[in-house]
Amino acid sequence: MAFKKGTYHHSEKVRRKMSEADKGRPSPRKGVRLSDEIKRKLSENHKGINTWSKGKPLLKLRGKNSPNWKGGHSRGYKEKYWSLDYKLWRTAVFERDGYICQVCRKVGIYLTAHHIKSWSKYPKSRFEINNGITLCEDCHKLTDNYKGREKKKI
Repeated sequence: MAFKKGTYHHSEKVRRKMSEADKGRPSPRKGVRLSDEIKRKLSENHKGINTWSKGKPLLKLRGKNSPNWKGGHSRGYKEKYWSLDYKLWRTAVFERDGYICQVCRKVGIYLTAHHIKSWSKYPKSRFEINNGITLCEDCHKLTDNYKGREKKKI
């Protein structure tokens, strides 16, 4: 007997067998909550069983095999953005400004060292102390070049 894909139906006999096998078995998919005893039994039954891939990286999807592969190039900021030069620049900006947001003057909150001249458009000014200002996250979002965005001049 030939079947088209997706058109197979179980016989009445098979459906009765499946129904009998499922009787008394709680199923979270059917809206039945599992009791604490059943949860404990399930937990005991699964102890010592590890999946083969637990904690292991999926090496076959790295590099060129990754669906997100873009030909081996990355955005320019990733190369130097968290370099030692950047970290020293960031610390110097914070120390110069006394670890205080220079717009709202808040202290003791998460601070950002903001580039006054864009990181991508002014590569020579990236690590100049005078090209940085200490801002809190709320004030940083209001800047004209926040996350690479350029506000349109009105």
